[in-house]
Formats: sequence, C-alpha cells, structure tokens
Amino acid sequence: MSFGNVPRDLCVTSLASLRSTASKSTNGLFSADIRTVGALVQYQRSPGVWVTAESLTVPATQLGNVYTLSSNAYALSLSLDGSILAVGIQALAVGDSFLSILTNTAGFYTQQSIPNPPDTVGANPNLGFTSLSDSGIVLAVGSQTDNNQIGAVWLYYRLAGTWTLQGTKITGPGEIGAGRFGNSVSLNGAGNLLAVACYLDNNNTGSVYIFNISYLAAPVFVTKLTGISINPIFSFGFIINFSADGSTLAISTQSDSVFIFTNVQGLWTQQAELVAPAEYIGASLGGNVSISGDGNILVAQALPFSFVYYRTLGSWSIGNLLPIPYDSVGYPTQNISNISQDGNTIITNSDPDNNNVGASWIYTQGPLRTWIQNGPKLVGSGGTLSNQGFSGLALSGNGKVAAFAEITELFVFV
Repeated sequence: MSFGNVPRDLCVTSLASLRSTASKSTNGLFSADIRTVGALVQYQRSPGVWVTAESLTVPATQLGNVYTLSSNAYALSLSLDGSILAVGIQALAVGDSFLSILTNTAGFYTQQSIPNPPDTVGANPNLGFTSLSDSGIVLAVGSQTDNNQIGAVWLYYRLAGTWTLQGTKITGPGEIGAGRFGNSVSLNGAGNLLAVACYLDNNNTGSVYIFNISYLAAPVFVTKLTGISINPIFSFGFIINFSADGSTLAISTQSDSVFIFTNVQGLWTQQAELVAPAEYIGASLGGNVSISGDGNILVAQALPFSFVYYRTLGSWSIGNLLPIPYDSVGYPTQNISNISQDGNTIITNSDPDNNNVGASWIYTQGPLRTWIQNGPKLVGSGGTLSNQGFSGLALSGNGKVAAFAEITELFVFV
C-alpha cells in the first residue's frame, strides 16, 4: 500500500448534500467545481472565482482508526515522506515515556515508546517540540522545563530500525536565568544543523542557539541569535523553523513579529522582520511559523488568521491571508499552519471549530500566490476526546501525510 499517494477522491463527500446532482472529480471536488481551458485545469473554490492550479495529491483519508498515546501530546513532527512520526508527550514520573515514535509498516503505524533520558532533572519533563530530519534518521527532542526550567535538548539516531540516544543533553551556552531552552527545536533536512529556541532567556527577551551536529560527535555550538527591532522584543524564539536546505531560519516572537535569519558563508544575519498587514488591526503575528524547503515561502499565525509571505531576491512581501474555510462552523480561528517543502501545500487547524470538536484543512497554491481550500475539512474519527482541542499538528515535507493529536489521541491522514 502506498500510504502517501491516496487520491483526494477518497475523502468523505460532506459536500454531497450541497451538490446532489454533481459527480466527484479531481481532488475530491465535483464536476460543477471544475472546468478545463486547453490543457489547464481550473478550480472554482468560492462562488464566481476561477483559479488555475496544479492537481496535487494531498492528505484526505484517515489511516486506521485512532492511535492512543501513553500521555498528553505536546508536539508532532513527520519525516519528508511521512513514514516516521515523532510525538513528544508529557512524562508523568521518572522512567515514563516522554516520546512516542511511530513507523509506517505495510500502510499502518506501529508505536515505540522512548523513556526519559537518564540525565533529565525533575520528574515531569514538559516537552517543547520534536523535529525530524528528512530521512527520519535524526531526531531532536526538547524539554523546556528540565532542571527547573533551564531546559535541555536530546538527540536520537535511528540505525537499523533502532533508536539510540546520542551523548548527553544539550544546554544553552550563556543562557541567562531559566530561559526554557528547548521550548522549540528545528533540524534542517540533512539533519546536520540544529536550532534551539530559548524564549525566556534574559528576562523574557529570548534567544535562539544554532549547533552543528553529526553522529558520534559532540554538538558544536555555532552562534546565539537575538533580534534587532525598533520595538521591544518579547519571547524571541517562541517557535522556530529551518528551511530544508538550512540556509534560512524563521523565528517567531510574542511581540507581534517574525524574524528571518539567513546563513551567508557561515555567518548568520537578520534578513527581515515581518509584521501583520496594517489593515488587520489586532492581529498578533508571532505564534506558529512554518517555512518552505528553499526558505522562500512562509506561513505565520496571527490569531485568528494565518498569513503567507514570499521572498523574492532577498526581499520579503506579504502575499495573502489564508482563506477562511468554507465549511468551518463557528468562529474560524486558525491555530497552527504548516507548509510542505515545495511550498504548494498548507495545513491549518482550528480548536474551536464546531463547538470545540476541532478540524484541519488543506490548502494548495494556484497561480499568482493564490491559496485555495482543497476539499472538505479533516476531522478524526474513532476518538473520544474531540472536545479537548488540538495539542499538535504536522505535515510531511512532501505534503502527502498529515497528523494531529487531541491530548492522548492521534489521527493520521494520507
């Protein structure tokens, strides 16, 4: 079974009641939604608006029923092809699992629990994030509350199907106070570059650390980043995300901005500070951030919206507000948004949708930076905690696999 290549046609046709006479066609749409002009396929995703877009295979069908975790999920990450899924979870006592790794075997995932590393300090590691390399061989895991909230990061390597902890924990050189080092972590695609956020460092100013890493060698500290802005910066390093090529790092804050840093001949410098468009008064940019593989497209959270930004010849510009889902129920908050490496697919979720049941949506990019909802919302089936809200969301680098967690229940779509 090719779990990452299920056609969009296999999704539940929740629109059937609205288009009872239409027949399904490309990507889960209906014939009334599609027309062709020469060799181009055009999709009508909202009344009266036709756009041309590449026909993309995107997650649409739930794989299995529901996967149950041993404790509350905190963060999810997927490998490039979606065959490896890492879930950071909250350990309740010394020796408990603080990490669950799922491996796709014959079309379904099998779970492996990883216990607390032996050098954790404190009985209840509260994980910040997980990050996988493209191959799914290298894994970084952060615990922002280790050692009285100083925080730490651990590296794991997968060899012959076995996950092995490498060395001792990584901490932040020069961290000032209880900075919560490891509240967010990010690996580049090759898995040889690690960024670690420390968002409460130096009286909540925040910082981000970069390390060179390699198997059986101690991590090599490269630099510590802080942002330059005309306004005070709070919690620099709230969420971070490397481009796959490792040349660009997106860094969110809790002070209404996202910073872009680039690596030029080994020197990391600030390229831009992004803010929400002026017309969206009250939109606080700086929650979740996700960047494409080449670092040229970025999606950033600005509750209740998500915005997409573009880089051309080193200059950043605002692209679009990610459209409000046509099938959302209630207040349409977009909590987390992730983008595929090719920059053509975005997944977003909403905790409060449909009286807190929650849902996720897939968007694909058409021409002229046009983002269009690709089929109806994704809602996990078989679970019992649908009113508890999302505790993690991930999209594989190739955009073919999506996963989200609701406390201890995990759902995967392909």
